[in-house]
Amino acid sequence: MFTGLARAIERVLDVVLIVALTVMVASIFYQVFGRYVLNRTPGWTEETARFLMAWITMLGSAAIVRHGGHIAVTVLIDSLPGRLCEAFLWLRDTIIITMAGALVWYGYGFALIGDRRLSPALEISMYWPFLALPAGGALIALQLLLHRLGELRGEHP
Repeated sequence: MFTGLARAIERVLDVVLIVALTVMVASIFYQVFGRYVLNRTPGWTEETARFLMAWITMLGSAAIVRHGGHIAVTVLIDSLPGRLCEAFLWLRDTIIITMAGALVWYGYGFALIGDRRLSPALEISMYWPFLALPAGGALIALQLLLHRLGELRGEHP
């Protein structure tokens, strides 16, 4: 149940990330094309790519957290006996969930502040680019919780 829900969220994130990455690459390509071929750089392309990069980073972090895909130095954890290793992994996950909660709390406050500003080129509320922080934090925490709950129920990841 928990693992199935985590997989479904991950599949949706994968599709969203593919679309976002494609749009970001197309935007950058058009910027280079405009600069060197048309001799006129479009103003919206760099801002679009920058905003998408923030979303890709946060959503991508949530997409791989369940598999432990983040960069880690595991030499200490790998050398610990079974129960002590498991205790450290639970401590690590508790810290990650706490930090993800901080991203949600402070990131949403930051997004609300950004709601009063417009981006220079796209002229959209800065709420939307800044919303990547709390959205990513919430998804990171959710994916990690679902993973751990699935393990406790004996579900195969």
